[in-house]
Amino acid sequence: MSYMAFDYEAGLDQALRRRGGPMSAQDFITVVEEVTNISAEPLTAGEVDFLMKHTDLTEADLSPHGRAKTHLRVLAERSRSRALLDEASLSTAEVAALLGRDPANIRRSRLEGDLYSPGVGVPGQSLRFPKWQFVDNTYVRGLRKIIPAFPDQFHPLSIERFMTEPNDELHSMSPVQWLVSGGDPDAVAKLADELGYE
Repeated sequence: MSYMAFDYEAGLDQALRRRGGPMSAQDFITVVEEVTNISAEPLTAGEVDFLMKHTDLTEADLSPHGRAKTHLRVLAERSRSRALLDEASLSTAEVAALLGRDPANIRRSRLEGDLYSPGVGVPGQSLRFPKWQFVDNTYVRGLRKIIPAFPDQFHPLSIERFMTEPNDELHSMSPVQWLVSGGDPDAVAKLADELGYE
């Protein structure tokens, strides 16, 4: 894997120095471990043996330091994913302006199931409404039947792909196109429900 060739510790040290940080890469990793509850406990011999036999991981990858580097890469991917979500969505105020409604009405529409906002209930996280559900300064009708069918474990970006990509079951229209053209929301809800079994 090409990303394994990159020296993450050296890269992290450089990034910290560029930002004027007095902290070493290892100290930074320790702080990240504390904040994210990353366990640096060594793996048992049996766990190491299993992983060495059944994956392409090396002993260095399985060391506490190697595992911390992996966690940092995961955190970086989560951060990039969050940035993509923010870019592909609107705030409550933006939706209110788009629809010409009061922000309280937008929040009520979300609670009633007419608008989709992932990550609801996450402390400190403001509501974000994916852009795919808005067409021609209005929202896509029928979401009240579809949103409950979205699998809980599905990432919002996967939901976006599902809602915007053509589907053979909907005469090669995307679910959004299907709904905008007056298609039955139950057909989309059925497909959304099936996502959980794929």
